[in-house]
Amino acid sequence: MSITNPSRKRKRNCENRQVYVGNLPFDATEKELHDVFSVMGPIKNIWLAKRPPGFAFVTFKRTVHAYDAVKYLNGTKICNLEAKVEMCEVDFQEDLKRRTEENKKKLKDSNVQGTY
Repeated sequence: MSITNPSRKRKRNCENRQVYVGNLPFDATEKELHDVFSVMGPIKNIWLAKRPPGFAFVTFKRTVHAYDAVKYLNGTKICNLEAKVEMCEVDFQEDLKRRTEENKKKLKDSNVQGTY
């Protein structure tokens, strides 16, 4: 019989696998970012900003690959500009989901009519 430590499982699920990529040219593409960052390891998702452009979030399948990306790609030229690559403090998608739910609750509590 195996006993699983719940705190260990929770920690594993909270591991940060996402990096911020800044100082990108406005015409950077997901394919260009994928070509550069996939060298570090398998990518789960790439989110490229449109308004304002110039930054992206790359989510790896494993934490070690995110740390490798920061270590080896920060300060290198990506899309012909010296890029800033750093670990994210919070998972972008999880934070967006959390804020969306909070705002829906605020709207509901304030009796504001609308579609949400």
